[in-house]
This record gives sequence, C-alpha cells and structure tokens, in this order.
Amino acid sequence: MKNHSQPRQWNLRDQTGRTEAEWGILIQDLKRQTGLSTLTLRVCVLRGLETAAAIEAYLCPRFENLTHPFQIRDMDRAVDRLVQSRNKSERIRIFGDYDVDGTTGAALLFWMFHEFGFELKNIDVRQPDRFKDGYGLNIGAVEAAVQEGVHVLVTVDCGITSFEAASRAQELGLELIIVDHHQLDLGKGLPPAHSVINPQRADCESGLKQLCGCGLAFYLAMALRSRGRQEGWFLQGGEPNLKKHLDLVVIATAADMVPLIGDNRILVRYGLEVLKHSQKPGVKALMDAAGLGSKDLSPSHLGFVLGPRINASGRMQSASLALELLTTMDSLRAADLAFELERLNEERAIIQNQIWDEIRIRVEQGLAQGKYRNGIVVADSKWHEGVVGIVASRVTETFRKPAAVIALREDLGKGSVRSFGGKDVLAALRACSSTLIGFGGHRHAAGLSLSLDRVEEFVKAFDQALEKIEFDSQGGALFVEGACSLEEFSVQNLQELERLGPFGPGNPEPVFTVTAKVKHHRVLKGRHLKLSLAAFEGGASLKQGSEIEAIWFHAAEREDILSGELMAGGREWAAVPELNRFRGQMTPTLRVRDWRSIEVG
Repeated sequence: MKNHSQPRQWNLRDQTGRTEAEWGILIQDLKRQTGLSTLTLRVCVLRGLETAAAIEAYLCPRFENLTHPFQIRDMDRAVDRLVQSRNKSERIRIFGDYDVDGTTGAALLFWMFHEFGFELKNIDVRQPDRFKDGYGLNIGAVEAAVQEGVHVLVTVDCGITSFEAASRAQELGLELIIVDHHQLDLGKGLPPAHSVINPQRADCESGLKQLCGCGLAFYLAMALRSRGRQEGWFLQGGEPNLKKHLDLVVIATAADMVPLIGDNRILVRYGLEVLKHSQKPGVKALMDAAGLGSKDLSPSHLGFVLGPRINASGRMQSASLALELLTTMDSLRAADLAFELERLNEERAIIQNQIWDEIRIRVEQGLAQGKYRNGIVVADSKWHEGVVGIVASRVTETFRKPAAVIALREDLGKGSVRSFGGKDVLAALRACSSTLIGFGGHRHAAGLSLSLDRVEEFVKAFDQALEKIEFDSQGGALFVEGACSLEEFSVQNLQELERLGPFGPGNPEPVFTVTAKVKHHRVLKGRHLKLSLAAFEGGASLKQGSEIEAIWFHAAEREDILSGELMAGGREWAAVPELNRFRGQMTPTLRVRDWRSIEVG
C-alpha cells in the first residue's frame, strides 16, 4: 500500500511555559522527593502533577475517596423502588446493551441482586440483538417484559434516548429505571421513567460524567447495599464485598474509552488487582482462553485482549454468550463459552482484515483519481455490519481523513463514522440528514442508516458537509513527551510508568522519541513489523547492548516502509514503551507509532 497521506505532525507536549533550565530544576527536585526516574517524572509533570504530594496521591488512589453514590441524581428513587421490589418479590428484568459496557454492567447487576437476597426466579437479563433490534431499549422488549410479568425494568448502558420505548412502558404500567452514561437529547430532555441515573443530567451535581455504564451500575450496587444494611438484609459478617466485582468494571471502563481520571482512576487501579485474582468462573476462563495468566496481565490487555473477546459475541452472533459467560457459576460451562468466544473473536479478526484489505485498495485507487477530498465513504453488500466500526477507525488512522464504512443489507445500509483532525462528524451527519434514515453518536464517532438508493447522494453530501467544517491541525497530531535514550527503557522505569496507567482518554499513553537504526526485522502475519532497534547517533551505532525489540502494527502494509528506507541508516522513532510479560518474565519493548528522518540542526 502506498502512503498517500502527508507526514504526521509531531508536537511536544506543553511544558507549562517553563524554560529548559526551570524544567530541569523541577525534575531534579521531584526526583529527590519521590525517588522516581526522570522518565516517569517527565510524564507526571506533563499531566499536571507538579508536586510530590500530587504524584503520591495519583500513584496511590484510595478507594474511600470514591464519590458517595447518593450524590447521583435519582439514585435514592431507584434504590427505594428496588427495595420495594425485594420486599414484594416482584419480577425484575435487567436490560443491557450488547457491547462490553452493557454486557459487563448487566452481569454486575445480576450478581448484585443474587448477593443481596433477591429471589433468583424473579431476576433475569435481556439484551438487544445488534442485527434484528439495533441499539438500545425498544418497544418490542418493553411489550415482551410486560407479557412475561416483569414489574421493574432496569436498563444498563442504554435507555437515555429511548423515548418511544419509555413512553410505551409508561402506558403499560412497567416501572423503568434507566442507568445510562450517554449524552441526553438536549431537545427532548429525559425520557419518561421512574428514575434516571445519568450523571450527564444538567441537574446532577455528582461530577461523575466520566463513568461508563458498568461503572454506574457499580454505584447503584453501592447505594443499594447501603440501604440493605439499614434494612437488615445482611447477617453479621455476611455483607457482600462489592470490590470483587471491580473485575467487570475495569474491563468495561477500559473498553468504553471513558476518561481515566477522578473516580474512574480509582476504580481501574483497584479493579486491575481484582481482575488478576478474579473468582468468577467466566472471567477466569476468558483469561485462560486468551492465554493470560495473572502474572502476565497488564493494563494494555484490558482494551486489546479481553474487551474484543467480549465484544465478539455481540458483533458476530449474540451478546447473550458473553453475558452467560460473565454470570455462570459453572466452571466447565465457562470454559466452553470462553472457547466459543475465542473462536468468534478469531472469526471477527479474519472478516475485519478481509474488509480492510478491500477498502484499502479501493481508497488508494480513489485517492489516485482525486476522490475523497474531505472524507472517505465506502459501502458494500459483502461487509459484516458487526465490524464496520473497527474498520472505519483503521481507515481514519491510515488515510487521515474522516471516514464512513457502510454495510449494505437487502433493505438498507448501516454504517459507522469516525472523525479525524478534530472534524465533528455528528455535525456533518446533521448537515446531510435528508439523505439518511437515522443517525446518532458524538463528534468523534457516530452511526447511521440509509436507504440503498441514497448511498451516492450521501457520499456527495457528506463530503460537502465536511468541507465546511474546520479542520483542526492539532487533532491529527502525534503528541510526544520528548526525546530519551533506549537505556532509559529499563524494567524498573517501565514498571513506574505502568503505575501512571491505565492509559486512555484523559490520561494519554506516553509516547517518547528515540534515535535508532533497524538491525533486524521480520513481517508478522503479512501485516505487522517486528523490529530490533539499536541506538544510533551521529551516523554510527552506539555501544553494544543498546538495543530493544519493537512492534509496529500494520506497517508491513505500507510500501514506503518496506522499501529500502527501513534499513537505511538511523531514523527518529515515536513509540510507546511497554513491558512484555511472558511466563513471569518482563522484557522492555516499544510499540511504534510513527517514524521520520533525523532532523539536522
């Protein structure tokens, strides 16, 4: 594949206006007080942690500092209604979305009801089918609940924009408790419901807008346990330990890409330790099937290994497989389910790569012909709608333009849209809404549906809409922490860096620049590059031993990299340092993000 995009801009993270001398004094002062490495302290200061006390508080978050759950609007109403349901032995149905967040959140509430003494015969869980029902709570699910004698319906990770379904529930006398973290429809406000637990509400002063759906479910569990304590539900010494369910919360928080700050950071730090020693048969089986032992588990595995396997259930088949895995108490059944999820994830990866290969060729040809001036829209009847979102992200990362990837069915097209360069894709969809059946999402990612005979019209309208939206040159830039040497990537230093994670929105992963030469390389699976990098300075390799292994995902798909450039002298590399764990051993590695010629002068 040829590289049709302009070289990516590298920006040094803001050093808060300090001179190099002031910067050096601050780092040395913090080094004396904390004992941390220069590498780690650079990242700390660039994240606004400029005192030893602030760094200590960040590295050692305290569980007791979590926001009190009853600070969330409507939490008291929801808890009162659930207490009433328990006392009256009413039927409760949990309705969770089909992605990682909704599935883990539904599983957490199932465990909560079980441990809080609700009769299991009165508790069940349902999820929408991605392909038949689409996203969120629907009228059919409401009517089915009423027909089956459900008294209270609790949504997780959906419901905040399900106005028709909520109105139908109200008509039929079904009490609705919405637990959702998504943005409200500012024009319509809140859907009719008994209680709406959503920190995005304008009248909610909890400050917990960063929580994911499963995280909100955990706060509901904390609040209900508090009330249960007052109600005398638990025998002395028998109060449920909710911390053991943080394994579900940490998986969801990482997968849903919510900001890893505030309460989320506390939940994730404790959750990672719980996950390593999870007692849930399904979680243990999931890690075993993925080849992860507790000693090998690292924060990066949350989003790249565990999340995709849970998501594969809803993407390729039915989310009920993953839900059963996370709620089963049978170890043998858990092993079978985990094996099936592993198979579905492998199938997902194959289909995803096939679609990507087709799109890559099509877009390359289109760019050569002058197409896709402002954005990329591709559609095909052979593409699986369960993976178009993943592929759309790859398209934007590779070609550095907003992209829409659409799977065409017999009746309509369903697609995913991703932003690049700060362009608001939701605003673009609004501008061409006359060509669509429906759309939704936010400025960085959205979904759409359209009639088959409107595809070409949408292609033109979307491109025109993007042309009118301002491009943010910083939006596509790669932000780096600064230059360092390969010797600084020691096991000890990288262990320190890991304590600053997990990384994600609000806490970006640290990217450092190094000057190095490729000593050896090999292609993995026809797509990726495994590299051996040696320190390089002034036209010569440095002392023996200044080497490190690196992985560059999808680099083997680019002709400019596989040409003679790869082995041609030293280059400047932007990479994320990581610890590779295997059989209890830790080895420093780099995950390459970009490269460029060495700047002279």
